[in-house]
Amino acid sequence: MQLHFHNYRFADEVLSSEKFLKSKKEVVDILSRLPAIKVGEEPWSIPTKKPKKAKFPVDQNAMNRWLDDQFKPLDWEWHPSIVPGTHLAGDYRKDRIQIEVQFGNMARWTYDILKFQICYSQDIIDVGILAVPMQSLAKEIGENIAHFERVSRELPHAKLSITLPILVIGLESE
Repeated sequence: MQLHFHNYRFADEVLSSEKFLKSKKEVVDILSRLPAIKVGEEPWSIPTKKPKKAKFPVDQNAMNRWLDDQFKPLDWEWHPSIVPGTHLAGDYRKDRIQIEVQFGNMARWTYDILKFQICYSQDIIDVGILAVPMQSLAKEIGENIAHFERVSRELPHAKLSITLPILVIGLESE
């Protein structure tokens, strides 16, 4: 993947500090190697009993499985709890950095940002990383999929309510 960056509230400067740089490099390395896995492409895409022509060629669930496989061995906490006693969970967390990867509906990225803000308010994290596809890749995943161009345009309007640093990373298939 080719990566694009939107730096909200100095997230890149925070992540480039000595405290966070190793973890930032792990994230950038993993995301840059993420393949745009096609529907039915093994071993990540789970074949269905009844094969049919997919309307959208890229399998978002397979990409999530690939990411899990890459983050777990590097000691990233997998699906960390956001609010104890609920089913609200993040994607990955390590060293006071939380990562949310969103390949779903456009409305879901704002939910991910809220999870960042909750953890930041509880002093669990210092910075968030939101990875979303570029619009061109989003169109291969599904309809009305969250994408970098829109997130980067809309996030700055939340400046009074979203107070933590967030690095938005756009994923573009090569």
